Amino acid sequence: MTEGDVATAPATPAPDHDPVVDRLAEGLAARGVPLAGARVLLLGLPESRDGEASAVPPLATLLHATGALVRAVAPHAATAAHPAGLLCVPLTARELSEADAVVLLATPGEAERPLVERWAAYVHDARPAPGTPRT
Repeated sequence: MTEGDVATAPATPAPDHDPVVDRLAEGLAARGVPLAGARVLLLGLPESRDGEASAVPPLATLLHATGALVRAVAPHAATAAHPAGLLCVPLTARELSEADAVVLLATPGEAERPLVERWAAYVHDARPAPGTPRT
């Protein structure tokens, strides 16, 4: 992964479009990969207070609707089933290298960062700006 391989969402969304999905589609298209059928790995899936996976983030639902193959890394992915059918997986070199895009929903931890930097071909930064509530 190089600095040019990290994309960020535009500051102002276009009406009727999700800026993260639009920017991700552009980034993938620049690599010759259509969003429909692309393998997208979400990193930083939020958890509920009791440690279980929380509701599917709206971004996952939107990506799924485009035809993307969405998987998510959750801290308890090996044992937790996600309520809405989102496939949760552990963070591995294989998951990262097989993903067409890795979407950051949160800042990777110290243990995750080297894996992402080494194995992810394309990283899309979808973290909210500081002070912006998560949806």
